[in-house]
Amino acid sequence: MRKVSGLIFAAVALAIVQCFAAGTVKDACGLGSDTFMTWRETSLARRSGWYAKAEQTMPKLFSREVKPVGVVKVVQDAAAFQGWRAIPDGELAKAFGRSMNPGDSVTFDFGEHLVGTLAFSLVDTKPVIDAPVRLKFIFAEVPLELGEDVRKIESLQTLSKSWLQHEVVTIDDVPSEVRLPRRYAFRYVKIEVVAAPVGGRFGIDGVSATAVTSADTSSLRDWTAPSLKLAKIDEIARRTLRDCMQTVFEDGPKRDRRLWLGDLRLEALADYETYRNFDLVKRSLYVLAGTVDDDARLSSDAYERPRVHRGACCILDYTALYAATVLEYLEASGDRETAEDLWPVCVRQLDFLLDTIGEDGVFRDNGKWWCFIDWQSALNRQTSEQGALAYGFRQTLRLAKALGHERDVSFLESVLVRMEKGTEERLWNEERGLYVCEKDGQFSWIGQAWMVIGGLAKGERAKRCLKSVMGDTKAVRPVTPYANHYFTEALYAAGLRSEAESHLIGYWGRMVELGADTFWEVFVPGDQLASPYQTPLINSYCHAWSCAPAYFLRNEKFRTPR
Repeated sequence: MRKVSGLIFAAVALAIVQCFAAGTVKDACGLGSDTFMTWRETSLARRSGWYAKAEQTMPKLFSREVKPVGVVKVVQDAAAFQGWRAIPDGELAKAFGRSMNPGDSVTFDFGEHLVGTLAFSLVDTKPVIDAPVRLKFIFAEVPLELGEDVRKIESLQTLSKSWLQHEVVTIDDVPSEVRLPRRYAFRYVKIEVVAAPVGGRFGIDGVSATAVTSADTSSLRDWTAPSLKLAKIDEIARRTLRDCMQTVFEDGPKRDRRLWLGDLRLEALADYETYRNFDLVKRSLYVLAGTVDDDARLSSDAYERPRVHRGACCILDYTALYAATVLEYLEASGDRETAEDLWPVCVRQLDFLLDTIGEDGVFRDNGKWWCFIDWQSALNRQTSEQGALAYGFRQTLRLAKALGHERDVSFLESVLVRMEKGTEERLWNEERGLYVCEKDGQFSWIGQAWMVIGGLAKGERAKRCLKSVMGDTKAVRPVTPYANHYFTEALYAAGLRSEAESHLIGYWGRMVELGADTFWEVFVPGDQLASPYQTPLINSYCHAWSCAPAYFLRNEKFRTPR
């Protein structure tokens, strides 16, 4: 079977080379090309081969037992993050074994964010137990999840309320040892007695969590932080990454618990500077390749359970990052075989990406994609997508050079020239000193960032557009650590090192000041209840795309001389 798969991959690669030899973008990337037919005719065998390789790199999960460090209650506090604070509520030792009645509750604090399972014992405090014990559990990453009344979100129309980590469990036997079967992401666990034998005949004891991750903490790369503040930011970034490293790089272990291409790239970059779990990156790349559709179009997300399958989302700017992620994996790991194996996937995406670039070299939404960039609802994404696509094309060219396949994608050079010309003529606003969108003249922080990262703004122009947008109160600002990662990256790319470090400390450091154990999916300093899902209760508070500081602080190319 392995030989057959190898022959199929070789045939696909040869067909691609022959197709690109035709010399035009249409011939190279048109849907009527021989390459397209080859993909369709061999799709099942190719996907099976990539999926098999993903399974071969299934990571080992490391586990550790963690016990609670205290018992707490949450109280409203206008000065606390989201208006709720956890405060001590008695002695931990006295919480164990005490008789409990319906309506009683106890909230355990594990002292840090964890991903894993919960175990406990039920003990009998009186000799006759004449009824089952029914307990309600609330697992919480932040105090808001314990304090806010969930009845306020009965009309939630975005994500399912089943993502709320609430459970009701009935236990027939007392005494007994219990381990809840589901995996949770949490720091706090509230246990409430819903129903029980009359007269306080049982208690809770032996509470512990088994935390799991595929990050081998013993392999963490040494790094000496230049300050205590940066050391703390790095620590929380690493914990964020650690808890998202499961059998793939998950976006959030609370929600959505799946692999997203955009998150994968940022997680992989941070991983290269910390735990260096190359096999997890490799597996994630192969999972995405193994779930391409019959036309070889990548999905931007993939599920592992109950079987590996394709997600429903195709995000333009995520797809543009696949070749970049393969290139960065090659550079970090030296694994040329995997990069060669995935090269046909990278090339095939050009079919779809180039369809969004007009003859004038400017991106326009053709309605076939989710153009994401950020959760900022006010954002016009034209300038951002223009830069993201240019970046994807440049990284594809770099990957082709590294693998000796320059001929396959040589036409991209002329595409980039056309995009540079179109950007200058249609998107640059000299009066404001930055890039704007055609339709409404909107200008944004993330739009300037992607222009710089994509190489469409260079030298002094790159510095100018970034400084201009930071100084203009009308500019649309990003709302996620994901977009703020790319703004930080752009500042570094433009040579604005001190501004980049200030932005990193100001944004991620503010989350530290607000008590973050791990960095959050969404963070707007002026609106701590911001959510793309109608309620911050559904937000993820340990989110993969937020681990950027571990990459920026530890990578030598970003270090500011001191």
